[in-house]
Amino acid sequence: MKYSVSITYKDLFEDYSTVNVKKLLADIPTENAIPLITYFLAQIHIEKLDESLQVELIEFWSQRLPADLKSKIQKFTTQIVADKKTEFTFISNLSGLMFIETILENHNDLKKLDDLTPEQELNFFKAYLISTQTWIDKQGEVLFDIKPFETDMDFVKTYLPSHIAIDEFHTVKDFRTQFIKAKYFFQFCEQDEEFQVYLEIFLKEYGLDSWATYLKNILSLYVRKFARLKTPSVINIDTKHKEQINFLEQLSIEIEGFSKSEDFLQLREKPIYRLSETNFAFLNLNFFVDKIYQGIQFDFANVLVKNSATFKGKKIISRVQFLSIFGDEFSETGLFYKIMEYCFEKSKYNIHTGLDVKEIIIDGEPDYYIRDKAKVYLFEFKNVFLSGKIKHTFDYETIKAGIYEKLVENSKGHAKGIKQLTSVIQKIREKEFNKFDDYNFDDTIIYPIIVFTDFAFNTAGVNYMLNKEFREVLLNEKIKLGSKIKNLILVDLDDFIKYQDLFRNKKIKLNNLFNGYLDDVKGYKDFTKKFTPFEIYIENRTNKIKSDLSKNTIEEIAILLGIPE
Repeated sequence: MKYSVSITYKDLFEDYSTVNVKKLLADIPTENAIPLITYFLAQIHIEKLDESLQVELIEFWSQRLPADLKSKIQKFTTQIVADKKTEFTFISNLSGLMFIETILENHNDLKKLDDLTPEQELNFFKAYLISTQTWIDKQGEVLFDIKPFETDMDFVKTYLPSHIAIDEFHTVKDFRTQFIKAKYFFQFCEQDEEFQVYLEIFLKEYGLDSWATYLKNILSLYVRKFARLKTPSVINIDTKHKEQINFLEQLSIEIEGFSKSEDFLQLREKPIYRLSETNFAFLNLNFFVDKIYQGIQFDFANVLVKNSATFKGKKIISRVQFLSIFGDEFSETGLFYKIMEYCFEKSKYNIHTGLDVKEIIIDGEPDYYIRDKAKVYLFEFKNVFLSGKIKHTFDYETIKAGIYEKLVENSKGHAKGIKQLTSVIQKIREKEFNKFDDYNFDDTIIYPIIVFTDFAFNTAGVNYMLNKEFREVLLNEKIKLGSKIKNLILVDLDDFIKYQDLFRNKKIKLNNLFNGYLDDVKGYKDFTKKFTPFEIYIENRTNKIKSDLSKNTIEEIAILLGIPE
């Protein structure tokens, strides 16, 4: 396991306590600054963990820096690259986004320069490193004075708070899974009476004639050839394409009233910077990909609140209210059920949705039920999000409480996730499930699974921490035959989508995957494997198995974009 080491301001300069980032950026036109930093971020969109690329990027940036500084940079870089335990990092999404926020807070209307002077390039380099130093110092507050781990939970208490807010920025958002989820959502909107109205309001706000046009605009702007050191961050739109220009304008950040936020909320909502009438810069390509689906629920919420839309006769007054409506009306029945059906409809499993079971046993039903002979898979689906405010506390107890609120029991005492699963298992022990599935459940092995949508729950240690709680709840509630209940597994819904063709064509099976994962996280040979998220395990397990997902998705996108075969 390698540890990422970032080059920071203090590694190269001695005036961190007195340096003023506002002065550093004062004479650098924003119209130069934004394209520069977004260019570097675009280069790591696909290859952000590539150490050789990171070295190339700092060498490229430092070409006109003073000779003594270049020497320092080379010495630092060489030392880190030579260490087999470390991996050199210069450009990261986190530092880049923090720097973009700093640039926007110090926005100016200076005329764009053909080239920056060497002094301006040096100041720009310093200003970027200040952003890196800022988050490294904040992370260091958690990691400072770490004592040797005496228990597994000591590792979790250290790793979780220092990574849960940043791991999202070390991954590449998969536009294929976003597209599939968006397609299901918009199709649902067309079929649901109230969401038809919401869709009309949303499209009117964006000046679009259809949801297909919304997706077409995003995908046609995003899907491109990502070439090493040649991925553009600025796009020029011909004036004849007014619809695309208007669309990008809607997604462009508003400078007036801009302020930094812990989870980059304004950049997530508006991930474009308008440089001129026809030139636009992608502030972050991951955030732009999010607009395909992940951002839709938040955009819908904002638009519906703004337009005083109603749900069942009551005015929608907040984003939180709509997200609850979105979860209840669509995410489980319109998305989760559809994905699971596609994955497993060819199997010979005994399958029941939560709605099916609820009609028979009234309460205590799982969100999804699968039985494969003597193996029972119980799924709880959670379309919930851990707030940026909680993640960025970097405090274990606060983060743990936030996770428990979403996946164990909320502040009102309502069972969530884990406690819903234990309640379902109790129903099985009480023979309630025999009302719809005539089987001797005392002979079965039960697999409890939480399917989630928030990437934060992929952070190493979350599954371990929640399984520990799950086993304690089983004991406290005295649920029988505990030895026949497997450990808890957390699965990202995107993993079912990403590998849906492999599940559907039986190239991978639930039993083999779950048993393999549970065996792997015992960590007999490697301590850190105990905390591995399922996302990493299934990726490693399937990386050599051919999937049709890309082919099928690209064909659908080609049809949407009107590209001939």
